[in-house]
Amino acid sequence: MINIPIDSINQIRNLLEKAKSVLIVTGTKPDMDAISATLSLYLALSSTGKQVTVASPSQITVEFNRLVGVDKIIQTVNGSTGKNLIISFPYQEGSIEKVSYNIDNNIFNLVIEPREGYKLITPDDIKYSHSGGVTDVIFAINTSKLPDLENIYSENQTLFNSSPVINIDTSPENTQYGKVNIIETNMSSTSELIISLFSQLGINLDQDISSNLLAGIIYGSKNFTSPKTNAATFESAAICLRNGAKKINETIVNIPLTNSIPQTQDKQPKPVQFSVPFSKTSKPLSFKPQGKQTFNQFPPKNKAVPFSPKPNQVQQQSQQQNDKSAQTPSDWLKPKIYKGSTLL
Repeated sequence: MINIPIDSINQIRNLLEKAKSVLIVTGTKPDMDAISATLSLYLALSSTGKQVTVASPSQITVEFNRLVGVDKIIQTVNGSTGKNLIISFPYQEGSIEKVSYNIDNNIFNLVIEPREGYKLITPDDIKYSHSGGVTDVIFAINTSKLPDLENIYSENQTLFNSSPVINIDTSPENTQYGKVNIIETNMSSTSELIISLFSQLGINLDQDISSNLLAGIIYGSKNFTSPKTNAATFESAAICLRNGAKKINETIVNIPLTNSIPQTQDKQPKPVQFSVPFSKTSKPLSFKPQGKQTFNQFPPKNKAVPFSPKPNQVQQQSQQQNDKSAQTPSDWLKPKIYKGSTLL
């Protein structure tokens, strides 16, 4: 885990203490980490008795169906809970002459006067909707910029401009648009960041929250193989497991959990094909030498002839021995006594 700046923690704590209604949003095409972090925050804040709405502009696919609370995600925040009534109908440039209202017997009448020559507005053309529900604080998860929220932002810009936004993300492309910005680009997942936030806010983890966060950590860290994976990543995963997290491997898609090595299959030797058809009456094949085999034989060894030196060689050898004896001193073999004037 990391230590989020204490100023940011105090701001979030003060906002949550005053808030009764909370909106949690995540951007378009969210991944497992974004949905896991979003739902974990939803479960944690809902347990405190607050009215929490969670939304994403993208349709939630089946890969997230094992996350707890996934059925609570909506695609638009326009609904009966909004306080602003919106009256919509097809419009052509220059077709409206004047818009006014009057009150008659406590009835509010909105008067739309079309310009001459243009089609009249019929009841079938009119649609009603609501927007701008009361929201005390907004959490934006894994959303680099507000337009990434698509219709959630475009249809509720007044809401986003009037409500404090807490921006939580790990992307270096985040534009720091929130009143409180918690951006940690060195973390492998936003789910880790949520664990640090819960720890410093004193929010306890239950089994459902822990299971969601563990799924986000596994996905964000690419099964703990991402270069951003460090000791804090394993520590966050351990916290989830200690709080009863269940592994939701079925929801972790596009991540190889093990490195598979292709195994070589032992090839069975093919039987030898003979050109002669084989049958029970066939005689076994045999190989016979053709013709008489001859080998080269070594010639017989000659008998050794005794060596006898010639007379001249004997005379030369005896003369050499006499010369050596004449040169050798007679006392050569006698012991010698050294005489000198100094002693060593």
